[in-house]
Amino acid sequence: MRKISDFELSIDRAILQVYDTALSDSDYNYHDVTDQTLSQGFCGLSGSYDFYSLGDCQRMKIEVWEALPQESIQLRSQTVRAIRVPFAVHGSGMTFSNIMGDDFPSVEISNGEYALVFEIRLRDDDEYLNSPRYLEDIQGNFTREICCLTLYPVVEPVQAEILRLDSWSTPRYFEERYHPLNPTYPLLLEQAIENME
Repeated sequence: MRKISDFELSIDRAILQVYDTALSDSDYNYHDVTDQTLSQGFCGLSGSYDFYSLGDCQRMKIEVWEALPQESIQLRSQTVRAIRVPFAVHGSGMTFSNIMGDDFPSVEISNGEYALVFEIRLRDDDEYLNSPRYLEDIQGNFTREICCLTLYPVVEPVQAEILRLDSWSTPRYFEERYHPLNPTYPLLLEQAIENME
């Protein structure tokens, strides 16, 4: 497994957008947020997703990883929530954005089918915990979160699945702004994109 990229992104309305570069400026990047999608932690379709943060996240650290074809899914021990979705790349990679439309440079990824694993947890590194920003975030009931997105090459598209359902004891300062998962099965995906190639 190799890390492709890492960066930070300002988050608006607790939503991180991830989409195939072929879908830039496309209506496929606008998804309906419903009670069901909020309770499952994401909405979208293969190639374009909105993932929801754990709480009222203002800034998210994002790491993008690519697995080797023979590697199986391995969740990080600190991960609070993990979701697997089908992800098809038809362009030159994937783009990240917040719902305000602030795009970051795309990450190059080979065309093909992937299982995209979204893992998220609260930021707990010493640099952040010892910073004035940490105290400001606690006082404002905001969170700083780390998201790891790992692409696993697959032959056939995978089914969407919750791999880890909020495995933690919610920190006291965080209870008012926490968005817990309570999914209804089957998980809801929007209709697939036709004729993208």
